[in-house]
Amino acid sequence: MQIQRLVDLEDYEFDTLLVTYNHKNRLSIELGKVSEIFKALQDDDLVGGSKVYGLRGKDFSYQGQPYYNLIFIGIPEHASPRRYQLQFGAALKEAKKLKGRNLLMTAIGDDVSYWLSSAMRGILLADYSFDKYISDRKESPELNLGILTGVDSASFKKEEQYSHMMASAVTLARDLVNEPANVMTPAALADAAKEVCEKNNIKCTILEREDCEALGMNAFLAVARGSKQPPKLIVMEYNGRVTDEEKIALIGKGICYDSGGYNLKPTPGLKGMHKDMGGAAAIIAAMGAIAQSKLGINVTAVIPACENMVSGKAMRTGDIVASMSGKYIEVVNTDGEGRMTLADAITYAIRECGATSLIDVATLTGACITALGSRYTGVFSNSDELVAKLVQASILAGENIWRMPLGDDEYRDLNASAVADVANCGTQCGAIAAARFLNEFVERKPWIHMDIAGTSDSDADTEIYSKGGTGVATMTLYEFVKLMEKPYKSY
Repeated sequence: MQIQRLVDLEDYEFDTLLVTYNHKNRLSIELGKVSEIFKALQDDDLVGGSKVYGLRGKDFSYQGQPYYNLIFIGIPEHASPRRYQLQFGAALKEAKKLKGRNLLMTAIGDDVSYWLSSAMRGILLADYSFDKYISDRKESPELNLGILTGVDSASFKKEEQYSHMMASAVTLARDLVNEPANVMTPAALADAAKEVCEKNNIKCTILEREDCEALGMNAFLAVARGSKQPPKLIVMEYNGRVTDEEKIALIGKGICYDSGGYNLKPTPGLKGMHKDMGGAAAIIAAMGAIAQSKLGINVTAVIPACENMVSGKAMRTGDIVASMSGKYIEVVNTDGEGRMTLADAITYAIRECGATSLIDVATLTGACITALGSRYTGVFSNSDELVAKLVQASILAGENIWRMPLGDDEYRDLNASAVADVANCGTQCGAIAAARFLNEFVERKPWIHMDIAGTSDSDADTEIYSKGGTGVATMTLYEFVKLMEKPYKSY
């Protein structure tokens, strides 16, 4: 989609007019027919509050130019960046239904800098579909967005470039997640990471099975044993400030297909299990944006990529596995595989990469979906300071998070084992038990765990989302790393 700044309408022909209204039903454009139409729609309860509604007309015009579609966008009072994203994303969906191709909106007022970027991102994020495997698909014409604004050219360009960069990163994450498992194998995921690294001057290392064996990464390899697809440990190193000893590690669950192992998932649960690498996809995409922006900070991504399958070699319940950290893990449920791969990846990030703080992102537990549904990512942490940064980052990104308890005293024995140091699953509090398991391996480093099981996938084509992967956490990770930058000293 092309976005351009307009100071007048002399050189821009549009077919769709976007009009916002606030909680007092004040319109961003109040010109005769627009106001009349809005009032008529109010009477039918089609607009008002935060509703988004589009209609097609025959003789609409604006400043002497004819157009055909009119879309009203309700903006709640004190709307957050996320709400602006969702509202303008919904408007883009309406425009597509009405066959709109050239959109016009206004961005005038004192608060434009607060919401303009979010609005652009919402429109860009909503303009996504994954249809490469539909043989008779029709090519959609490219959309254009003209923004009539008093924002100066340099500021507008900065916001527009940032919005496109974020939307491109999320698109990459979505594309990786939406690929089927017969295409997006661990090797293919590694290739995708290498491509991002090559484009953005990031060091990339792919560790093979034998490399992981030499490092004692037996928890990761135990999960991978059942599949014919060889496991890959993907390491992406971006050094934006080589003189700084601090290094953030981003660790993503990369299970390219999860059958559940011998604790086989029921048929409904198997649907969509090619998307169990949403955490890995978000991190690969975020690393590209971090490097593209040349952020002054050191970040390393560690992604354990494999499949969890059933075979004569697959891990069994009752197995005891020695992790890279030296701790022994009792396998009480083979469907608790993601946390086992993350345990070794966390240890690798600390001991081999020198990570001083860590964030892991994983489609980890159905329990988190039960707790928070599909609109909030569950967050667990041993560091109030890191969480405060993540909250700020999530607001800027327009992605919801909700902190959950680790419960150091109350839930200390959730993963207790009578025969090993720790069991890979607890008997209750599934999302907390999974987070507490990972906490066993962070070696007291400041750490955040993001459980995106509910937010990584959308079952509806609505607002900024299309059916399939959402690319969630990509923008939050970028904003978090940006907030963690240290100012350079001037001498």
